[in-house]
This record gives sequence, structure tokens and C-alpha cells, in this order.
Amino acid sequence: MPRPGVPPRRASAVTVLQDDGRVNINVLDKLPFSFRPDRSFKKRRGATWKKEKRGKLFDEKVLQDFAHVPRMNIAILITGSRGDVQPFIALSKVLQGPPYHHRVRIVTHPNFKGFVEENGIEFYSMGGDPEKLMAYMVRNPSILPSLASMKAGDVGMRRKEIAEMLYGAWRGCTEAGDGIEDLTDNDIPFVADAIIANPPSYAHIHIAEKLSVPLHIMFTMPWSPTTAFPHPLANVHASKATSKVANWTSYYEMDLLTWEGLADLINRFRVRTLDLDPLSPLWAHLLFTRLEVPFTYCWSEALIPKPADWGPHISISGFFFLSLASSYTPSPELQAFLDAGPPPVYIGFGSIVVDDAQRLTDIVLEAVKKSGVRALVSRGWGNMGGSDVPDNVFLLGNVPHDWLFPRVSAVVHHGGAGTTAIGIALGKPTVIVPFFGDQPWWASMVYRAGAGPEAVHFKKLTADKLAQNITEALKPEMQIRANELAAKIHGEKGAEKAAEIFQSMPQMRGTACALCPDRVAVWKVRPTGIQLSAVATTILVSKGLIDPHDLTLCEHKRWFVEEGPPDPIGALIGTTVGWVRAYQTIFSDFKNDLSQSPFPTSHHHTPSSKGTPTPPSPASGLSSIDRPIHPSALRISAFHRPHHRKHNHTHKLAPALGALASRTLQITLLRGPVALLYNLANGLHNAPSVLFHDPTVRSPRPRIDDIASGAKVGGKELVYGLYDAVAGIVVLPYLGYKDAGAAAEAEGAGFADGKGEDGDGKKSKTHRKGRKRDRALGVAKGVAQALAGAPFKVCAAVAGPMGYGAKGVERQVAGWVAEMERKKGQKGQQLRLPDCLGSEDTKMKIMSACEKVGGHESVRWVVERRVLQGCWEMSRLEEEMDDGAHAFSEEVIRKWEALDRGRRGSRASRASIVA
Repeated sequence: MPRPGVPPRRASAVTVLQDDGRVNINVLDKLPFSFRPDRSFKKRRGATWKKEKRGKLFDEKVLQDFAHVPRMNIAILITGSRGDVQPFIALSKVLQGPPYHHRVRIVTHPNFKGFVEENGIEFYSMGGDPEKLMAYMVRNPSILPSLASMKAGDVGMRRKEIAEMLYGAWRGCTEAGDGIEDLTDNDIPFVADAIIANPPSYAHIHIAEKLSVPLHIMFTMPWSPTTAFPHPLANVHASKATSKVANWTSYYEMDLLTWEGLADLINRFRVRTLDLDPLSPLWAHLLFTRLEVPFTYCWSEALIPKPADWGPHISISGFFFLSLASSYTPSPELQAFLDAGPPPVYIGFGSIVVDDAQRLTDIVLEAVKKSGVRALVSRGWGNMGGSDVPDNVFLLGNVPHDWLFPRVSAVVHHGGAGTTAIGIALGKPTVIVPFFGDQPWWASMVYRAGAGPEAVHFKKLTADKLAQNITEALKPEMQIRANELAAKIHGEKGAEKAAEIFQSMPQMRGTACALCPDRVAVWKVRPTGIQLSAVATTILVSKGLIDPHDLTLCEHKRWFVEEGPPDPIGALIGTTVGWVRAYQTIFSDFKNDLSQSPFPTSHHHTPSSKGTPTPPSPASGLSSIDRPIHPSALRISAFHRPHHRKHNHTHKLAPALGALASRTLQITLLRGPVALLYNLANGLHNAPSVLFHDPTVRSPRPRIDDIASGAKVGGKELVYGLYDAVAGIVVLPYLGYKDAGAAAEAEGAGFADGKGEDGDGKKSKTHRKGRKRDRALGVAKGVAQALAGAPFKVCAAVAGPMGYGAKGVERQVAGWVAEMERKKGQKGQQLRLPDCLGSEDTKMKIMSACEKVGGHESVRWVVERRVLQGCWEMSRLEEEMDDGAHAFSEEVIRKWEALDRGRRGSRASRASIVA
């Protein structure tokens, strides 16, 4: 039986890469019944590894007071063009305004710093150059780059840029400042309490896993598997009978292709920066679907309705529009051109960068001449236009679309989501000239809606074809249809609705501080589990009411990303592939170690920065950090790639060979065997669910951080594996009987007189026989599942202690090594907080606790920033409230003491009952 989520052999999906950056997927006609999209991600039910425990510290009335979502630090991660950034600026304005009052930071490319900040939104640079990226995509629209690009080094440059952006996203979620300028003591500490991202930012789910914070994906094109339409980057070829399966398969294929291309960069980021386990592309595809990450799509249902097979965690909000018209004043020349004749046609291709801008300009001007219209032509990033422009054409600079489009008769553009949205919303017939990516998909949606003619791809574009499409767009019937769509979209408030959806998701509940419900909890007090905000913790520690060593970071949302292989065969294949890739990586690192300059260029070293700790490198050989942390801020001041110069590599050969030998031994003697045992344990555990659709398989597995947790998980696998193997013989037939009976009752509920019921209202003999047959089949199915799954459960019980125990040993050793390296690199150094933040006594207590934090640098990194956040919030509270700060502190202390008395009284009551 084919595994769910994997196209079966008889329905093999033949993937062909096209020159326009899209993928042709051909699905054969014969499909076995077992491969159905609605079964592919069937949720497991029944037992779990551990029931979630919630302490009964408050009564229900008090708990209701903490049910709302507190003010948070929200990081919005965006990769793309200006059109990708602009909708999130509109969303940011809503989230940071009433009634939410969140602190919102947009983490994106440095090119958009001015655009973001002029709209009153905090900015942080993740690195990368969108202009170069757009130019590369136009030159290489297919997934595989051209030979000329590979020879020119474009691929290596883009990969280095992606590695830089991955690490830049992590810094954007955990650092103060803007990622460009040097930091000062006045920069406000920032650690993300929740993350909003678009899918191409890639670092989102991994950072959310590390920080254990809510994640919400928002995008302008479909990224969730559906049978309604194919992936926007895929051209699906299938018969009518298999089109739905083919549509769903296209999302699987595209996600797998993306993972294959970026797996080494993402895993390097996970392992070296975040201290997370690497993921195999063989089972890491479609993480969003498996984890049911909340998704919001930023388009109107009037244009694209929500597919019926999308679950409640997926929503459609409407278009996000950023109003810029009110602040724009046109130049006298533009106003004179608009007043001189009938409304012109707008022609612009936004962020698209083409190699031959003159050819595109000639096509546009000739098409305008042949269609006999007036035109406003936007220069864009492609720098269209020239000195010889006819009188009926006006060259535009940067003009807000919401001001310009009401003054034109039709719009011609590249099919970007933002430009398409504003054109349709303002009732303008739309001519799309797609270049790459999702642009053909948007063109097909507009054409299907009747708001524009059929698109002509840029490579096939001629002046005659463009003139013909402009003429067709100006016909009255197309204008009527565009106005009808605009009327349906009018009144939609996409950004406002998206903010409401974001706030209402279950993952946002239970994030408030127990003492200050309007502030997000960042610390948890052991062993009570009480959640406290940064400022409340600082107050209680300063008064000696909490031992700092009892504090641990809150985990508001745990993302179980590493579920492991689907079966033992997948475990063996995945381990082998992992070994091969690991050896490739270490040899690549060896080459990069030799090529790096021994004299890294640094920015603005200050005398006070000597000896301060530096964060871990994001990816050795791809990028590095050579700017120190400002001593009073404990943050990275900027991201800098080393300058590569030609040097004599002889003196670097010995250290590079030593590093190569060390990494090889690690993989051969430790990580390789552990990966085999661990993957086998997971594969055996998952096999009954994947192969036989056993709904009782326990998931998710508890986290393994050290030897103790590894032994604990292994012990539970031993006990539960044997128990479930025996209990399944009874439980699974019962569940099959119950499910079949429920289905029969649901089917029989729709029967009416003469259609399944006799005159006395009794079920017909046919229906009763059918119900008995279905229940018998359900029992038989349960017995088969139990017998088939029992050997795997027993083997999982045997392999679990070895596999999970080995993983615990590996994690413990890695923590020891990281701690030794940290102490070696920071010998004689001490965590230091700015003098302006809090009293010396408070800082000494917190610093003492932080010095005890061991393990990987990423954990310590977050702990230190949370400490800094609490001190900063307390100092600002004292500055802004004066006498009110003392009253606030007294209220926090009073609530804590009342809570502590209630907890001790509850313990005494239970003890007396036991006695």
C-alpha cells in the first residue's frame, strides 16, 4: 500500500522543468484507491505520549481574565520585492494600533528600510538584495539555472545570500537595533513573542521551533495542498478523472523540489545556529500541512473562493491595501498630462529587472502606437524608457497605485499579487504580461474572472500581441466585469480581518502573565509552572521573592517538526542520504576554511568591546560574524561577510585538516550511528500510522534534550509500545465498529419515507443489512490493523530505548562541548548589563543566574536578551510613571504573595486529606 503523502507507483507524477520557472506535472490515469488527498494527512487520534497538565492555581473566573491576548513583540519575516513588503506594512499598522497595541517589527531586505520606517513601522535588515534576486530570476526563470549563470558564479552568490538571510531572520527575532547601524544603550531589546512570515522567508518554522512561539503564515498565493487548483508554479497535465489528485500532488512536488535545493543551507542553519536536529527532505516536506500551521491568504474570495478541503486553520482575509494616496502630490507635468486627454493606460512591470530594457521599451511604445491610446509608462527597476518618447506617452517614477489607478482606463503589468489586487479592487481591466513564478497563475485567475484578456508570456511578447490585449481590455464588456468584481471587493478590510484571525488562533491563548495580564509571559517558575512577564520577574527577583535559578523560558507553542521517517525503509534511506550529505558538507567546509581570509575586516571596533562574547556563526564557510557585541547591549551590531583575498594558504592547512578530521570522526563515530538508531526508532513508531492508518499511534513525541529526557522517552516507548501492541487487538476493532456505525447512522439519517424507511418508520431491511455489513467490515479492518501493526509496535518498543537513549547522549555531549567552547572563548568574561538599567543588586542576581545557563549559545543568547528586556522595561517604567512605578511594583508583589499563599494552602489541604 503506498504511503500517504507519497504518489504511488501506478500514479507516478512525471515532473518536467520548464523555461518559465514552472514545473510540468503529468499524472497517469490509473490511480489506486489508497491514494486520496483527504487521507494523506489524516490526524491521529487516541492516546498521546503525555497528557497536558495545567495547574489549578486559579478559579475559572480568574482564568477568564487571562484569556485575552496580551501585548507582544511580533516579528514579520518577508522575503521578496516591494510588492511583497507593502501588504505587511498595512497589517503592521493595524496590529500596532488599537485595540492590539503590539510592538511590530518588519524583518526584510535593507533596500526597504526607508519604505518601512516612513510608515511608522520598526525595521530590521535580514540582508539580501531583492534587485539582484529579481534579475537572477528573470535570467533563470526555471528551477535549474543556466550554464552561463553557473559559470558566472550567480548560483553560489544566491546561496550565500540565502544563508545570510536565514541568519538575518534569526537576528531579527532576537536582537535590538535595525541590523545595519551600530547599537547604542537606547536601542530597545527585542525577542519575538510571535512570528508572522511569508513562505519564501524559509527561516520561520525553524525559529518558531527554537523560540517555542506562535507562527502564522500569510501569503498572496496558495501554498497549502488542495484539489481545487494546482500549485501556482506548476503546470498540471492529467485526465479529468485524476485532476484533483494531480492538483494536490503538485504541492507535494514543489515542496520537495524546494527542500532538495535548500536542505543543506537550512540544516546548516538549524544545527549551527539554532542547535536543532537536521531535517531530511524525504520526510520534512509539507511541514506546514502536517503541523497545521495557521495560514491566511491575502486575496478576496470574490476572486478566488476558499477550497472546500482547506481546514479551519486556513483562512482568506481579503486583499491588504496600504493607503498612500492621501500623502501624494503629483508633479505639475503628470497632472498636465492627465488633464490633456482621455484617461490613459498604465503600463509598468514593477520590480522586474530585464537584461534588455530597450527591447521591452520598444515593444511597449510600438503597442501603444498601434492601439491608439495614451499611456503612462513606469520606469520601474527595469529602467524602461529613454529620451525619445512620443507625446502620447508619459514616463512615471514612483507613484502610489491607489492614487494613480483611479485616473487610468486599464492597467498593464507583470502580474504581481499586489498590483493585481489594487487593479481589480479599483475596477480596472487588467492586462498581465507574466515573467516567472506565480505571475502566470494570477494571470489565469484574472482571465477566468473575466477581468482581463488571456495573458501572453514575456518571452512570447510582441508589439502586435500587446496592442491586441490592450484593445480587448478596453472593450465595454470587460470594463463591466471589472466593475462587478470591484463592487464585490469594495468594503473588504483585509488587513483588519487578518489581524483578527491572527489574534483568534488557539496558539495565541494562554500567553499572558499571571500577574500582569496585559503583558506577555516570558518566564516560567519551576516547579509551579506559573508564567510571568519580563518586568514582573525582574521585580520579584529584585525583592528576593523568586530564586533566579528556578526560572525557565516559556514555551507558548511547541512545534514538533522532527517527526522522523515514515517507516523503517525510509529510516535506512534517510540515514544513508544524511551521511552522504554530511560528508559533502564537511569537505565543503574544509574548502571554505582554506579560502577564508585570516585577516577578517571588521566594522568599528571600540576599545570597550574587547573580549566581549560573540554569538555563534550562522554557517561556517558561507558567512560569518566579525563584529563584536556592544558590551552594554549584549547584541550583535551588524552582519558582515568577510572579504576574501588571495593569501598563502600553507599556514591554514594544518588547522583546516584538524577541523576536517574532527568533523569526520564526529559523523563516523557519534552522529552517524546515533542517526541510524534514532531514525529506526522513529520509523518503527510511525509505520503503523503511515502504512495501515492506525489512529492510535502516539504523537507527538516528547522533546529530547539530554541523557535523562532520552532515557525517559525510551522507557515510555518500551512500555507504551508493548501495551499498544496488545491493547490494539481490542481497541482497533472497537474503533472500526464504532466508526462504521457512525457512518451508517449518518447515511441513514437522510432517508425519508419510501427511500429507505417503511411506512411504520422502521429502517428498511436493505439499510439494516448494509449497516451490519459495514460494521463487520469495520471490525475486520480493525483486526487487520492490529495484527499488521503489532510487530512494528513491538520492534519500536525494543528500538526505542536504544534510539532515544542514544539521541539523549548525543544531545548531552553536544551541550557539554558547547559549554566548554563557550567557557574557553569567554574566559574571564562576565555578563554585563547597561548601567542605566535597574539597580546593581538586581543585576547581580540576574547575572548570577544567567552565568549558570549552559549548553548551546543560542539558548544563552535568548536568556540574556530576556533578562535585558526585563531590566529595560523596569527602567522605562520608573522613568515614565515616577511614583506610579512603585505602586505597580507593590501590586505585582501583592498578587504574587496572594498566589503563593493560595498555592501553599492548597498543598497543605491536600496533605491533610492524604493524612
